[in-house]
Formats: sequence, structure tokens, C-alpha cells
Amino acid sequence: SNEVDRSGQVDGPHILLNTLRNFKNMEKAENELINLTQIEVGNLGREEVNQVIMSLLSIDDGPKTVGLANICYRRTLGNPFFLLEFIKLLQEEGLLYFHLGLFEWKWDEKAIELK
Repeated sequence: SNEVDRSGQVDGPHILLNTLRNFKNMEKAENELINLTQIEVGNLGREEVNQVIMSLLSIDDGPKTVGLANICYRRTLGNPFFLLEFIKLLQEEGLLYFHLGLFEWKWDEKAIELK
């Protein structure tokens, strides 16, 4: 069987672990959003879209995500379901990605603007 060597020590910063935790956060936030969508909360405002993106990307610096949030808001008009789909699309297309070296989410606003 293809067992992972459990005795193998993880060196340095537990990069993989933290990354996985980040994706877990993203999944958790997605599930919460999906629940919101099912309750039909109606559309989110610009500020709320930014809050959602901050929680999805585990970023607590609002100004940092505001550009991305504005684009997402314009594209989805704050519809929680479309917002989620749009963010997934950006991830699939590599316009939003987790940078292991910098250990944070990065995105290309110019490219996203053209979507």
C-alpha cells in the first residue's frame, strides 16, 4: 500500500499544513455562504462582498481586498451564489492563487477586470 511515512519529520515552517488550513478556511467560508444563499439573504452590498472575500482568503486587512471586492461586486451585483462561482472561476484560471513563498493569496486585478 502507498502509506505515507508517518515518522518523517516536517522541516521548517509547516507550509503544507498551513496551506491546507487556509483551503479549509476557504471551504468553511464557502459552506457558510452557501447556507446564506439557501436562506435567500438577497444580494450583498459592496462592503459585505469585501467581508466575504476577506473571510474566504483569511485576510484581515480590508483595504487590501477592496479592489478585488469591487470587481467581484460589479460582476455579480452581490449575489452570494454568483460571487462564490466567480471566485472559484478566478481560482481555476489562476487569477487568484495561494503564493507559497509569500504565504498569502495573490490576485491579478487587471486580468480579473477583463473577465
